[in-house]
Amino acid sequence: MTVWTDDRIPIALAPLPGEALESWIGAYARRLRVTNSVFLEAVGLPGARTSHLALRLTADEAAALQRATGVERHALTSMTLEPHDGLAVAILPARRKLTRPPAWRFSGSRARYCPGCLGENAGRGPVFWRLPWAFACPTHDTLLLDFCPDCHQPPHPWKARRLGPRATGTCTRAHSSLGLRAACGADLMQAPATPLPASGLVLAAQRHIITLLNGEPAARPAALAEVKQLYALAWRILRGLHTIADRAPEVAHTVVTECGGELPQLTSEDVGHDAHNAAVGTALARIALHPGHTDHEALFEWILEADRSLLKTSKNNIGAMADRWTWSGPELVGRVLAKLDPQATLHARLRYASASPRPRWPDLTADAITRRATMIPAMLWPGWTMRLLPRPTNNRNPRAGTFRRGCSSFLLLPGGPPQLNFERVGPLLGNQEINTDRDSIERRLYLDHDLTPLASTLAQLARALDEHGSPIDYARRRATFTSTTVTLDLDAYARLCVQQGWNRGQEHRVLLMRAYLLMLLTGEVHPPPEGASYRFAWHCSEFRFHAPRALRAFLRQQAEDNLAHRKITEPVTWEPPETWVTGVRWPGLSPTDIVTDEFRDLLATAGTVHEAADALGLAAEHVRLYCDLTKTGAATPSDVIGKHLSTRTARKAKIREGVLAPECLRDLYVNQKLELTHIANLASCSPDTVRRLLRQMGIPLRPRPRRIPDRPDITLEWLHHEYIERQRDIANLARERGVTHYHLTKMARTWGIPIRPSGGGCYSAVGHLDLRRPLSEHMRKVVTTPQAIDRLRAISSVPGHPSFAAAARKNSAGSDSALRQRVILIEKTVGFQIIDRSAKPLAPTERGREFLREAREILHTADSARRVRTRRSQGPPAEPTFRP
Repeated sequence: MTVWTDDRIPIALAPLPGEALESWIGAYARRLRVTNSVFLEAVGLPGARTSHLALRLTADEAAALQRATGVERHALTSMTLEPHDGLAVAILPARRKLTRPPAWRFSGSRARYCPGCLGENAGRGPVFWRLPWAFACPTHDTLLLDFCPDCHQPPHPWKARRLGPRATGTCTRAHSSLGLRAACGADLMQAPATPLPASGLVLAAQRHIITLLNGEPAARPAALAEVKQLYALAWRILRGLHTIADRAPEVAHTVVTECGGELPQLTSEDVGHDAHNAAVGTALARIALHPGHTDHEALFEWILEADRSLLKTSKNNIGAMADRWTWSGPELVGRVLAKLDPQATLHARLRYASASPRPRWPDLTADAITRRATMIPAMLWPGWTMRLLPRPTNNRNPRAGTFRRGCSSFLLLPGGPPQLNFERVGPLLGNQEINTDRDSIERRLYLDHDLTPLASTLAQLARALDEHGSPIDYARRRATFTSTTVTLDLDAYARLCVQQGWNRGQEHRVLLMRAYLLMLLTGEVHPPPEGASYRFAWHCSEFRFHAPRALRAFLRQQAEDNLAHRKITEPVTWEPPETWVTGVRWPGLSPTDIVTDEFRDLLATAGTVHEAADALGLAAEHVRLYCDLTKTGAATPSDVIGKHLSTRTARKAKIREGVLAPECLRDLYVNQKLELTHIANLASCSPDTVRRLLRQMGIPLRPRPRRIPDRPDITLEWLHHEYIERQRDIANLARERGVTHYHLTKMARTWGIPIRPSGGGCYSAVGHLDLRRPLSEHMRKVVTTPQAIDRLRAISSVPGHPSFAAAARKNSAGSDSALRQRVILIEKTVGFQIIDRSAKPLAPTERGREFLREAREILHTADSARRVRTRRSQGPPAEPTFRP
């Protein structure tokens, strides 16, 4: 049983779900047969105005209404416009008055209405009709009405007046033809309304708006951002329908047809604020904003065209156009910038990041760009240069240095102020050749290439650097390390040369190493030092290709020592990860697309950097950059080091470094009393190398034995058979018998066996095999290199495959280019074509068939010999003779 207080009205009227406070007050007053003002006076609010209460209730007003009617305060508040303040409407803080809403032009106090809803609810209606985003009734599938069909004014259907009309759902506006105080009285429930398709675009847009505006409080910022975007699109759509409607996509005509077939009317200053305008604009704006509709992109492009048609000047660059959208928020601005990107200059595309997945307004300060400059080397990182440097055309290699400097300067443009143009940001990195660097990119390397990958990559890298930073302060390094301040330990270099069997070289090589060390520390190639040769820059480029791994590791250690000496705790080199950039198809080549082992195989057969580049279809600089990244070098004769580089395997090289390490070498010679020859055999080097290292370490040498003991297993017949008949080399035979090269050579000369000159082409890599028949003349030419077995195996795997690429994949023979290069070298050696390229699948030529038959016999014999050695090696392990 309900307990009624003295202040409680004895007749109760509960509000409808979602009802407006004005509607409820008017219905309550009619229920009590009084006017709105009398009802408010009865509840304790004399002089109150319904229009003010409908906007926002004060604490006293809410308390009075709750005491008199029993309706809870939170329910009363939900019936006002206060919950929608700042989202769909804007109420002045000091006054209860509406101003222009955050989005849309409507700012009056009137409400739209649905005749069907008025008829079903006795003239009562929801507070949603008061919002400018209300334009359709999802219950009756009609367009809302703004005006009375008789007096053509906003009807105010919820006002109970003393002079009537008494009927619900009627227009209470004064009608000029009926007298000053006489109400219109038109039956709004019979007003004609435009029907809407139940599954049409307008009703779908209205349901989306209702969900958006009635979301949780935590979702209000996102909802406000979306309504701003919808309005920014809607008013351009409505204006465009009156300027370029003939170029509008089909969906625009569909929405106009749903709303009655007539174009929305415009005012002299802006779009109209009636339901028709709101319906057409919002429905089309939703399609342009959210993906899913087939005309989604076409509609957005038409909106941009419509916006451009509203400009009074023909100067509509990307900045001026995008500035018109800044009010709508960064998301829509970014989308506009992306659409305007193809017509923009490279400078503009970088400044606005319009080619990237996340365009942005350039709002960074000059200080932010200066901070970014400390994270960027003066020359773009090697890996990113490989990706952005286009592949060569017409056998022309690009000017990579100027390209790298220009790209680093361009990295400072994204997001920066217009005052920091390319000419002003270059000096922040120490780049002075501004015009040359810029021309190298735009007018040379990318003259015939799309600039989008470059613009997108640099913009994404700049944003990621601002967000994640860099572990290296390049500005400090540029100021700290110069050609005069960088230090190189020449004593350690001398020890390295002895360990590796290199000539130390002259001052020229020291200058090359200092230049490479400086490049590691600062990330850029510096001008030649004073006194350098006129071709010093060319030699530096060759050094980057030919420098062996051991020397690169030494120079990297020297770089670490330089950093530690100055108490700089940074890695020697660093590159932004590839995951920082998405959605780009590189004009060059990503380092991750190269298989390092295959790359080294190719370098083993390539004499110059240009041969390697041609085999890969890249520029020579791509190869040098990859050598810098992977710390590898060409295993070919080079004047950089001063001798032919060793072809020893990586395993043997590692063993040699371990044996010749100072601690291990001292233990082997001093403690274990091993002879120089024994140690040299363990390290795969000459005894002279071991002797020089011991002298450098200050270890006194034991006196040499007077003579080498006799070896019964080394006879004249054996040496003649192996060296003369089977064409094996002295080094392998000496290693096989456990003697020095000098010892075996001396014995051969004593017996009158002529020694073949080195590099004479008489060496046989298969001489140790027991072949069933003598080698043919052509095969003798092929097997004079240490890689003979690998080459024969590679060319034998080609026939029967549709292409060289298929053969390489099937037989794990490296890359397509490496396999093709090996076949070409063999064919040049024998002087005729072995593989018929025109046959499908690939097949041997007539002469090549006999060559491949002999090659397969050799491979079969080699595999059998290897299996025999494997079985023998599976016996009990021998006692180690040294401790590494």
